[in-house]
Amino acid sequence: MNIDTDSLVTFLIMWGIPTFMVVRTYLKMDTDDRNSAKKDFKSPHFVFTFGLLLVGYFFASFGNLLTLNIIKLLGIFLMIIAGITITVDMWRKNKIKSMLTPMLIAVAIFFLIKS
Repeated sequence: MNIDTDSLVTFLIMWGIPTFMVVRTYLKMDTDDRNSAKKDFKSPHFVFTFGLLLVGYFFASFGNLLTLNIIKLLGIFLMIIAGITITVDMWRKNKIKSMLTPMLIAVAIFFLIKS
């Protein structure tokens, strides 16, 4: 397990800044907005679409940081499942825009595999 300094800086910037901003915004919310946000984040729709994509990318970047391919591959697998569910979900609304999602996720996976 070897930690690359460049990957560490990228990991901290990519995950530290958004996490800080989300926590700060959450703490500024009133009680009703907090409960609404909790309800939205716990919904199956969010969990199986953007939640899986977020967790998959976190695992892939964490596996890249620690140079552990098994964690990186698990993250890529979760991103593929999220891409499929997002595409199926968006297909009902707009068929052309729903094809953009798997292409963008495929590009992200390509760069994760390449690094």
